[in-house]
Amino acid sequence: TIHRSGEHLADLIEGLLDITKIEAGRLDIYRNKVNLPDVLQQMQFMFQQQAAEKGIIFTCHVHNRVPEYVMMDEKRLRQILINLLSNAIKYTEKGSVDFHVRYRNQVAEFAIADTGVGINASDMERILSPFERVRSPDVPNVPGTGLGLTIVKLLTEILGGELKISSAPGIGSIFTATLMMAPIASPAESFPSRIITGYKAPNKVLLVVDDEP
Repeated sequence: TIHRSGEHLADLIEGLLDITKIEAGRLDIYRNKVNLPDVLQQMQFMFQQQAAEKGIIFTCHVHNRVPEYVMMDEKRLRQILINLLSNAIKYTEKGSVDFHVRYRNQVAEFAIADTGVGINASDMERILSPFERVRSPDVPNVPGTGLGLTIVKLLTEILGGELKISSAPGIGSIFTATLMMAPIASPAESFPSRIITGYKAPNKVLLVVDDEP
C-alpha cells in the first residue's frame, strides 16, 4: 500500500507539468494492457482509508461485468480517477462518496457522487480552469493547487472521452468520466512451480552504503 500510494503521489506531482505538455501538444499517450478490476480494487482500498479518516462512507459499485483486461493508458486513467475521487472526499465533510462503474459496448463510465458542499451553477465552468477551486465557508483550508479538474478534463478529452458535472450547493456533486476501453484477451501468465522462500547456503550480510542519511 505504501509503495502504490507513493506511486500515486508521484503521478499527481507530475500532473503539474502535464498541462504545459498538453497545451504544447507534447503529451505522450500509451496503449497498455490494463487489468481493470485490479485498478478498481486499488482505488477502492486507497480511498476507503481516506474516507474513514474523515468519518465518511466510501463505496464502490460495479454495476455490470467489466472485462479483466482493456487497452488504455493506465497512468492517465489513474490520474483521472485519483483526481476525481480525492476531490470528492476532500470536499465532503459528512455523508458519503459513491464510486459507480459501468461498462457497455467498449465504453466505461466512472461516476463519482458525493454529499459535499456542491458547486454553484455560475462556478461550473470556472472550476475547470487552472488554479480555480471551490470556495465555501463550510470547507475551510482545503489543500490543493486547483489543477486537478483541469487535468481531468484535458486528459479525458485527449483519450477521446467526455467529462460531465452535475451539482447542487449544499447537496453534493456528480462527476462522470466516460472513456473508450476496448477489451483484450488475457495475456498468458506463467507461475512458478513452487514458492521460493530461501536458499541452502551460509547466511549472507548485505551492507548498504548511501550518502543521504
